[in-house]
Amino acid sequence: MAAPFKVIIAGGGLAGSLLANGLVNHGINVAVYERDAEDAKREGFQIRLGDSAMTGFNACLKPADIAAIKSQFSQMSSTGLTAPTLMNTRFQTVLDLGKLPSYSASSAINRVVLRDILVAPLQERGIIRFGKAFEGYEVFQSNDGQENVRVHFADGTTDTCDILVGADGSGSRINKQVGARNIVPIDSHAMILSKGPLPKDWTEKLPERLTESPLMVFAGGISMFYALFLPAADEATQKAGNGARYNTRDASYYWGVLIPKEKMPTDDWNKVEDPLGICLDATRDWAPE
Repeated sequence: MAAPFKVIIAGGGLAGSLLANGLVNHGINVAVYERDAEDAKREGFQIRLGDSAMTGFNACLKPADIAAIKSQFSQMSSTGLTAPTLMNTRFQTVLDLGKLPSYSASSAINRVVLRDILVAPLQERGIIRFGKAFEGYEVFQSNDGQENVRVHFADGTTDTCDILVGADGSGSRINKQVGARNIVPIDSHAMILSKGPLPKDWTEKLPERLTESPLMVFAGGISMFYALFLPAADEATQKAGNGARYNTRDASYYWGVLIPKEKMPTDDWNKVEDPLGICLDATRDWAPE
């Protein structure tokens, strides 16, 4: 009797975890191998989810898991959906993408929170194993004449499957072994990112404009993205003028500045001691706010 059809997914990040949920919810035998330890401390910035992401969730997840994800969306609007506003260096509106019917709005969510929601069902079913770094694979012919894949891990163990899926990130070992060469690094710019909690009196200090949508600026080869993350309130104690309800206590900010490498003081990122100072210098001709 032939063994049941099996899929192995190398990588338990967002893509790997979502696919695994979809397969197991449709009766496919699947195993996920994640290189990081289960208790590894994860950091992450916010990620924005649009129509394509929701299509994937609806295809792969149970309604309760989809509801859990939606409950964690930033409450910048009554629906959670927003689109960036393009501004000039004086922070004057150039184009509000939210007013374009053809532009797909999206919802912000903390990347770590999203992954935890996606991984939880896999942990409950015991189909994800942590601390298992992918080392390589080989295709072989089994006794029944079918081709199978033997997957090798860094700890010396192996597992066998019918289909191996590489979801092991931008440094994918599977991608390199296959020879796809479709992951091309772009090293023309440097990205400086920052996130953190907002001060208690942020609603008094920050322009109300920032609670409506993310902001983007493009000038002189430099681009900037700025957004607030406004989690849903536990109770209806906060209500913005546009109907959004959010928790001011746990609100946070996120921004990123993309700078051409020729405008960076050094090519050695380990020697960058004052990233904020680099950003301020790169945008010194912009409006002071």
